[in-house]
Amino acid sequence: MYRPMFVPPRHSAALSAFVQAFLPTLASGIAGIRGLRVSPEDFRHLEALRDHRAILASNHPTGEDPIVILWLSRMLGRPFNYLCAREVLVGPKGWLLNRLGTYSVIRGTADRESIRMTRRLLAEHDRKVVIFPEGEIYQHNDLLLPFQSGVPQLGFWALEDLEKAGKPPALPVLPIAIKYRCCDTARPAIEGSLRGLEQALGLASEPRLTSYDRLVRIGVEMLGAVERDLGIEPGGERSLQERIQEYKRRLMQRVARTLGTEVAWHESPADQLHRLYNDLRSWVGELPEEHSGYDLVLYERRVSAAAPLFNDLLRLQNFIAITGDYVRREPTAERFLEVLGRLEKEVFGTVRSRVPREAVVRVAPPIRLEEHYGEYRKDRRGVVARVTGQMEATIGALLQELAREATPLALEA
Repeated sequence: MYRPMFVPPRHSAALSAFVQAFLPTLASGIAGIRGLRVSPEDFRHLEALRDHRAILASNHPTGEDPIVILWLSRMLGRPFNYLCAREVLVGPKGWLLNRLGTYSVIRGTADRESIRMTRRLLAEHDRKVVIFPEGEIYQHNDLLLPFQSGVPQLGFWALEDLEKAGKPPALPVLPIAIKYRCCDTARPAIEGSLRGLEQALGLASEPRLTSYDRLVRIGVEMLGAVERDLGIEPGGERSLQERIQEYKRRLMQRVARTLGTEVAWHESPADQLHRLYNDLRSWVGELPEEHSGYDLVLYERRVSAAAPLFNDLLRLQNFIAITGDYVRREPTAERFLEVLGRLEKEVFGTVRSRVPREAVVRVAPPIRLEEHYGEYRKDRRGVVARVTGQMEATIGALLQELAREATPLALEA
């Protein structure tokens, strides 16, 4: 269990100045990000908020996204605060992030301390706070996980705090889309990743197969392994899609059974997953303001028990990739590497194959929460859901526009 449970933001002016000065070099060496590109028109949306509080809401395709947002902070010349999962703020990396203004949230819980800090940063200190509304790293540049409603809800709470403090209740949410594109040829990295996965899975070399055929073969072998892990009879006459659906069904049932709930089979897969995430958060609950030592022990046990269940839900996303549709529908080097990264994550626990990248960023006009505040007072849940949908649709549209930045890839090679 985490000690302490909550990590507040700590800002080191000297360390921040050093990181900002050498950020391009650090980004290239640590994350393989060689540059950031944002149009002057888009950057003006951020520039207009230079001296104002704001929530910056971005998609979350990789673990390096905070570096990209930090680069935007460098370009603006203003510091940001960052909300991140508690498990990230450990070790040297966590120490560094914390000194750059990052603070923690325990996923799957109503983390009261984290909520308070976010409201204080926005309402009392007029800061810019970066929150990733997907809540998880997706590893797909062109797709989004369903957005969590926490971003607009935190914003509306901050508006209430501003009103109580006698400040103008104004709070923009700035939608941001990040897309990575390859700077170098991807073929060597693709070949190295395919070879490493084949060796790990005990697959013999087949020189006549294309890279795409090898990718599908790896996916099928991995699916057989996880089927055995869940007690599913592998293969048979079922199609690959049918097998993946059965795997997803079994894994969802396992999580639901642990929580004492049921999967809403009549809903779409994305909504099913979203509901299970919410059920898991409700199962964990929150620590009461007035609590005993034993209350704390029981709460910490629930948080610990929830961690592998969250991993199970996130693992479901990995096997959507091996249906072939994501890569075949739009064959690009970036998509191929994203799928390989997911498979490497499943097999090795980490992404091994990388190509130097450029981050291309789009920034939309802000969503001004104060314009929805009056209606929010009458229908809190409905307005929060509507603003969440607006954020998701806006960032999704930006990602569609960024599709032209991708690197075409011949699947026959």
